[in-house]
Amino acid sequence: MKMLIGTICLFFYFSTAGAAMAGEKTVIGETAWIQVAQLPFAFLARIDTGARTTSIHAVDIQISDANAVAHENIGKTISFKTANRDGKFQTLTTDIVQVSTIRNSQGTEQRYVIELPLSYEHKQKKVLVNLRDRSRMKYKLLIGRNWLAGDFLVDVDLKAEKQ
Repeated sequence: MKMLIGTICLFFYFSTAGAAMAGEKTVIGETAWIQVAQLPFAFLARIDTGARTTSIHAVDIQISDANAVAHENIGKTISFKTANRDGKFQTLTTDIVQVSTIRNSQGTEQRYVIELPLSYEHKQKKVLVNLRDRSRMKYKLLIGRNWLAGDFLVDVDLKAEKQ
């Protein structure tokens, strides 16, 4: 009997501890409408806990005084066009903060990385975002663990509300 009561007490302790942790974090679904501060539209983004870094659709990339060696472009100004799922295009201009080597199912590639403030339900975080042509992909913004960490819990049963 004592063991049963002890087990029940432990269950309630860990259940309430988990609830307290969840209360401090925002629950987000497998997709969500994410706003990029510099853009007039939101992205229906894919939330990907398997991705370490956030990635945004980027085409027509232009670098001021570009060097053929990608790492030599860190600190330079980069301009690119991005579009949301509805095909609304906008040009973004910012500085390159680093170059990342990304390994995925297509192989290994180098991508420019910028810093962007992204927000969801009034919670804004500034994170590193790599640039990639996501034209063939359904989601033009992929949210990785670098944006989720510390502030969000992912519930794959939640669906993004239409915006």
